[in-house]
Amino acid sequence: PITLGALSIDLPARLIRPANGTTAQLIHLTPTEWRMLEVLLTHPGSLVTTRELLTAMRGHPYHTEHSYLRIYMQQLRRKLEPDPTRPRYLLTEPGMGYRYMP
Repeated sequence: PITLGALSIDLPARLIRPANGTTAQLIHLTPTEWRMLEVLLTHPGSLVTTRELLTAMRGHPYHTEHSYLRIYMQQLRRKLEPDPTRPRYLLTEPGMGYRYMP
């Protein structure tokens, strides 16, 4: 499992729960959010360009769908970041892409 703040993420099982092990508060992600998160978490510390992310998520890059990524990143931050307005783990690299910082 990957620890993201107070959360434990099990990518193969597609489960997100509090790191203390309780199952009462599982966090639900959409299939698209899972694909995006999986790409970022499997490249810790590395820049994942918008093109790479769109290709991994959709099978091919759509250069006009950058707003698509921003919307999903906002949703992920609301669900996973302690303070979504000041992200600590899921970072935006303006004009380039996104980065997961462990």
